[in-house]
Amino acid sequence: MNSPPTMSSPTTELATLVRAAIPRLYAFAYVMSGERDEAFVHVREAIRGLDREALLAAERPGDFLLGKLAREIEGAFGRKAEHSFVILDNLLRSEETQPIDADRPPIDGDLSRVSVLLWELKRTCLASVLGALPPGVRVSFVVTDLFGFPPAAAAELLGIKESAFRVRLTRARRRLEDYLAPRCFHVDRHNPCYCEGRLNLALETDFVKLPPHTADVPAAAYNDEPEHRDIAELYRTLPPVQLTCEQQDELVAVAVASEVVAT
Repeated sequence: MNSPPTMSSPTTELATLVRAAIPRLYAFAYVMSGERDEAFVHVREAIRGLDREALLAAERPGDFLLGKLAREIEGAFGRKAEHSFVILDNLLRSEETQPIDADRPPIDGDLSRVSVLLWELKRTCLASVLGALPPGVRVSFVVTDLFGFPPAAAAELLGIKESAFRVRLTRARRRLEDYLAPRCFHVDRHNPCYCEGRLNLALETDFVKLPPHTADVPAAAYNDEPEHRDIAELYRTLPPVQLTCEQQDELVAVAVASEVVAT
């Protein structure tokens, strides 16, 4: 009778590398997809069936995994954006601002949930704005302006020419600036769209929901920071979404199990 496979030293090293990379991978997948559950699926599929030797030989294993995830997400999304800026406006800004109704679900009179929902609305709204960009344009902004890769390194990560990457990046920055600068309260306090005024509508349309946990919800108020005229800076102030310990364990197990089968 065959014994179950044991984790050899290289496999243990694989698990360690994957576990260390998971928070950044999940944060990346979230800003690309705008959905927590979808981000989890993208990370799971990217680490399934990993080439252990290639990963262990990589100079920067975390970047190796991020590049794999980025290319796979861009390929899965295709060339078209999930929605348009017009659809986003119709969904979230189709009515006048409203005062927050503390008795409506899921607040249900628990005022501590209001701060959580406002953070989630800010994060969901800005991720949805990114979702109105074509995936190839979107990923350029995320890789460089949010994750700090210079254009040359970002182009190499994505497997495209630097000149093509720079065109995408310029387009992303311009379109985000054009959309957010005249609308978003976080860019300019005189702008008409502010989260408290949009929360009721966001809840009515299921645009925002209570997050599965509050580990990634800051204690500070969602609007404590000053205006961010630099759109990339605004995005960088968002706290990255986090997985539960159980979800992280599940992802590590997927990577290790698929690797063991491959060997």
